[in-house]
Amino acid sequence: MNPTEAGPRALDVRTLDAGQIRALYAQRLKRDFPPDELKPLSRIERALARGEYICYGAFDGGAILAYAFFVLMGRKALFDYFAVDEALRDRGIGSRFLRALIGGPLSGMDCVLLEVDDPGAAPTSEERQVRERRLAFYLNNGLEDTHARATVYGVDYVILSLPVGPAPDPEQARRVYADLYRAILPPRFYDRWVVVRGLHGQ
Repeated sequence: MNPTEAGPRALDVRTLDAGQIRALYAQRLKRDFPPDELKPLSRIERALARGEYICYGAFDGGAILAYAFFVLMGRKALFDYFAVDEALRDRGIGSRFLRALIGGPLSGMDCVLLEVDDPGAAPTSEERQVRERRLAFYLNNGLEDTHARATVYGVDYVILSLPVGPAPDPEQARRVYADLYRAILPPRFYDRWVVVRGLHGQ
């Protein structure tokens, strides 16, 4: 089947190997994300070697329709990168991939968090609409607002949780989120660039 004609059948979700990750980074991540949001590939590879990172792809045959990269800490995880092939967007693949992850490799996790640009911090009305649509996409696919908020490298985020494990309360979400960032950033960077708070800044 041509991946551009992907139907409603369940996606084939697989763990990505080192070669697939390197190829995706060079060919897709650099196109899908702005330079200031991209970690060096070497940092991702070191985290993979330590068991602190994992990457999944949604496959149709040999084609990777979508990918999801996670920071990993035991049975807790944070979405790092999530994207659908540019040519296949608006076909429902992102929703199907999320559901496949939730019902498959992430189903045994205690907590999986995802950060979304905060619509309330958008610099323009047009950007606010883009952020609101993105937030609605995740909420419509079963994710829940933890009522935790964060500012990382000057970017304001709403923190969502996937419906796996017990739903975290705001304090638990803040603690897990902070611990995941501490696992991937040197203390001096965390202390300078990461602020985790509640919904109203508590």
